[in-house]
Amino acid sequence: MTSYRYTGNLKAGLFGLGIAIAAALLWYSQGLVKELQASERRLLDIYAHLIGRVASESGNENINFLFDEVIRQIQFPIVVTDPDGQAVSWRNIAVDTTLDEQQTAAILNRLVARMDKEHQPVLVTFEGIEISRIHYGTSSVVTRLRWLPYLEILVAGLFILVGFAGFTLIRNSEKRSIWTGMARETAHQLGTPISSLMGWVEHLRSRQPGSSDILDELEADVRRLEQIADRFHKVGTVPRFDNLDLIRLAESSMAYFRQRLGERSDVLLSVDGEPVTVAGAETLLQWALENLIKNALDACRGREGRIGITIGATAEGGFMEVRDNGAGIPAKDHRNIFRPGYSTKSGGWGLGLSLTQRIVEEIHRGKLRLVASRPGETIIRITLPAGRPSPTSS
Repeated sequence: MTSYRYTGNLKAGLFGLGIAIAAALLWYSQGLVKELQASERRLLDIYAHLIGRVASESGNENINFLFDEVIRQIQFPIVVTDPDGQAVSWRNIAVDTTLDEQQTAAILNRLVARMDKEHQPVLVTFEGIEISRIHYGTSSVVTRLRWLPYLEILVAGLFILVGFAGFTLIRNSEKRSIWTGMARETAHQLGTPISSLMGWVEHLRSRQPGSSDILDELEADVRRLEQIADRFHKVGTVPRFDNLDLIRLAESSMAYFRQRLGERSDVLLSVDGEPVTVAGAETLLQWALENLIKNALDACRGREGRIGITIGATAEGGFMEVRDNGAGIPAKDHRNIFRPGYSTKSGGWGLGLSLTQRIVEEIHRGKLRLVASRPGETIIRITLPAGRPSPTSS
């Protein structure tokens, strides 16, 4: 159980580390973007200063020469307007050459308005008189750099998601293979001694006719072992499904535990609900139900326990709810109870509920979930489809 808590902390730590890396990447890239924008602004300031000096010494010809030759290497869009706001020159802007002057001016004016919202225009003055204004936008390099970290995070996230999905698929496949191999090997190992015990029971019955009661009980226990071996065999193969009455299935399981608990038990076992028929393997569903009842009995230890099974119909089929008034499951462990290896008991293997989940969800295509759990009440529900599911061999 402690290992699962560490697993949760590790996942939270990895998630936090991923967020920190993404934030650091965004912070660094946006810092580069700001530096590039500041560099572009400094270049325009130098350009405006040069235009002012050239205007004071020469004339418009040198100004045009300066714009055409010195600024030729500029990579960001730029528009130069006269004091009246009319565009006189522009660069790195795609304008349809087939348009007339009015249409071109309208397009440039709209573009200048958008540029001014993003960057304050640079004024070119001479002796306090405005000569022109330089309007500029963000270069394509800066724009790509601005979106680059988001693209990197998206690609990395998709890679991690695909990798995690593949890892989960492989892990689940390995887990099913372990379940199948363990179940088949257990059934195989139990088969020989059970057959031998049945032979000895028949031998004793023929040799000692007067001890039939003891032999009957011994034979019943051997039959129980035989049933357990059959359960392991079926959980590792594709079982045959029959139409099952959930009320009868629940009563059969409760009768078994009533017999084992005895009349002096302080645990009350009950079954109620409406008749519901589903398709399933009776041996496996009874095993799953008994696992839930055993856990309920453990939870009720040391108190006057009440364990009940409620049967009902759903739109998809039927359900069985196992309720108990035991100690409950801590909220922090709700998500772990169906994981292999989780157990609240010091000597527990943590396989009962995991096996139950495999029987219900993988073999019968149903659902197993913890409805509620708190001190004094725990509810676990098994939902089964009404139709005949098609289990797959694992």
